[in-house]
Amino acid sequence: MADGGASSMIMLVTALLISGSASAILIGQWGETVRVLQQQERVAGLSSEVDVNIAGDLAMVNFDSATNTMTLYFINTGEHDLSTTDYEVVVNGVTPTSKTETILPAGADWEPGLLLEVELVTAAGFTDGDDASIYFVGQSVAIDGVVEPVTAQAEVRLNVV
Repeated sequence: MADGGASSMIMLVTALLISGSASAILIGQWGETVRVLQQQERVAGLSSEVDVNIAGDLAMVNFDSATNTMTLYFINTGEHDLSTTDYEVVVNGVTPTSKTETILPAGADWEPGLLLEVELVTAAGFTDGDDASIYFVGQSVAIDGVVEPVTAQAEVRLNVV
């Protein structure tokens, strides 16, 4: 009887040690899974926090016929800074030959609520009252290591000056 009780006790202690070790491993793995899910939720939430729109009067976009220069304004309507270097503007499906940008009213970073003035030199001339399709694609600055894309598009009417 004494031998049976001691061996049962050894088996019980061994089983408890093994199950305790397995529990510690599972709890550690569960913690890692929760961290990954939280990061994915944060990334998914960023898309609703980053946005851009075309600003100004879309029926009166200035176009300088002497230099083929179009001036457009884009406003950062999101909650995070946007990149002023990693963006592209397409006019009627064609990339302009050159572009220059300025943050308005002033600054180096395109923060929420600020305007980005973009002057585009197009290859083809336009006449007064022409419609042009504008497409903007850009991205945010890195937010917790994640860069989120932004787009805006509109049909504008040109005012030749």
